[in-house]
Amino acid sequence: MAFGDSAAVLRRFASEPIASAVWRRSLAPDVDAEVQTLRPGPAVRVVVPVDELRTDVAVLAALDGWAHPFPQALARDLRQLLALHALLRPGVGRRLRIERLVDDGCRRFHADHVASRLICTYAGAGTECLPGSAIDPHRTADGSNDHVLDPEAVWRCANGWVLLMRGTLGSGPAQFHRSPPRDPEGPRLLVAIDG
Repeated sequence: MAFGDSAAVLRRFASEPIASAVWRRSLAPDVDAEVQTLRPGPAVRVVVPVDELRTDVAVLAALDGWAHPFPQALARDLRQLLALHALLRPGVGRRLRIERLVDDGCRRFHADHVASRLICTYAGAGTECLPGSAIDPHRTADGSNDHVLDPEAVWRCANGWVLLMRGTLGSGPAQFHRSPPRDPEGPRLLVAIDG
């Protein structure tokens, strides 16, 4: 794991055998204001292959469940994350998922079946992670969290942080993570980019 206060820390993901890199950033005030308008409402999950975005994330405005027009500051931020992912993981197909979660999501620590995933939580509690030393990888298949060796080692991403992590299809150690408990303040709004 690597942590940093600039996007430069994410380069370590491409050059070092680490499970994840975290850019500890704050959301711009205009992005945060727009996110708060999208937070209330029912569960929504939209998955779009990046090729279909044609570099214009505002295409999501036409998809069911989201406001029209799609908020411009948030669209700008998503374009920046897509461009960043393309720089860090060139030559791979990408898939963008934007989601409003109203429940706990997946409460089991797991590694995703992807090469890599970039996650940014815009509202609500962030993704919870464990270092590799706190997991017994040989006991992950039973559906429980019994494979967690050190529950005190859990750390949580804050809103706006960019988590770039390896999955089980990546070259290097996978990042074990889970969804946080349901936030009593309201739904969780997150974006994931796979590739």
